[in-house]
Amino acid sequence: MYVQTFKVSSLFMQNQCYLIHDLKNGILIDPAWDYTLINNFLTENNITLNGILLTHSHIDHTNLADKFAINHNIPVYIGKKEAEFFQFTCNNLQFVSHLDNINLGSFTIQSMLTPGHTIGSVCFLIENHLFSGDTVFIEGVGGCYDKSSNPENLYYSIQYLKNYLPSTTLFWPGHNYGVEPGKDLSYLMKNNIYFQFDTIDQFVSFRMRKNQVITF
Repeated sequence: MYVQTFKVSSLFMQNQCYLIHDLKNGILIDPAWDYTLINNFLTENNITLNGILLTHSHIDHTNLADKFAINHNIPVYIGKKEAEFFQFTCNNLQFVSHLDNINLGSFTIQSMLTPGHTIGSVCFLIENHLFSGDTVFIEGVGGCYDKSSNPENLYYSIQYLKNYLPSTTLFWPGHNYGVEPGKDLSYLMKNNIYFQFDTIDQFVSFRMRKNQVITF
């Protein structure tokens, strides 16, 4: 299994979207902003696209989902709670719930509901790779600023991932704030402060502290 990272941007938004592939078949995760960059990679490497996974419904993670779905005639997967709350629509849209298994080409993907950044945020586990969207960054966790955000839920989502995943699980987040993606859980346990809080009050207080730089 190969992980291709695309660093894309639009105005002040800078993202990481991913292509998982086995040299023949691939899956896109959170495609946005630069269709030509991503599609050229598929064409030049003769990779057939089998599907799209969306970690949540924010535009910087979904901007190109519909275009790829139409042009490649492939399904798009998003959390059921997320789509219902935000009334998210897209061609060939499929809903997933907690611990569903999705089979696409040679890959089996497990969806994990991890609310907090949004009400229906989902992480996708493929082999030992976790695509965490804006739930977990290498350097922190997602912000809790919109109408469906909840820092208490985010705390429990982090606790779930800490307890459910092996320490060798590699994290691939939707944004980069200084450290390259692909660090394992043991690295996050030592270097990501949100993985070190012992109580929900500590976690929430720090996540919602004043005068911090807003992250997506």
